[in-house]
Amino acid sequence: MAWPPLLSCIACTILALRLFLYRRVGAAHRPLASFTAYAVIVAAGSVPLLTLLGRADLAGIPQAALNAVLCLSVFAVRGNIVELFRPSSGPEGWLTRIMRKNTWRS
Repeated sequence: MAWPPLLSCIACTILALRLFLYRRVGAAHRPLASFTAYAVIVAAGSVPLLTLLGRADLAGIPQAALNAVLCLSVFAVRGNIVELFRPSSGPEGWLTRIMRKNTWRS
């Protein structure tokens, strides 16, 4: 197996596990953020599964790099998908406001 598909498979496995194991520890439940995290988990989790079944197309170097950067980004925000869309300074962007809009305390 060439190294770009292997790197992509490893990065997607780690990414899906990190998002799956995220603990909100008292944070508000945000349905849209939860759905986004779920969609990323399903998409990322399908890469290693398809790779193991021999059905994945060969991922090129750009795809492997994108998967690795996304994986590192999710780890940098400790699995909180909403933090990926928050700017480091200045006002919040429109996407962050939408993801924070529906909050349910539990």
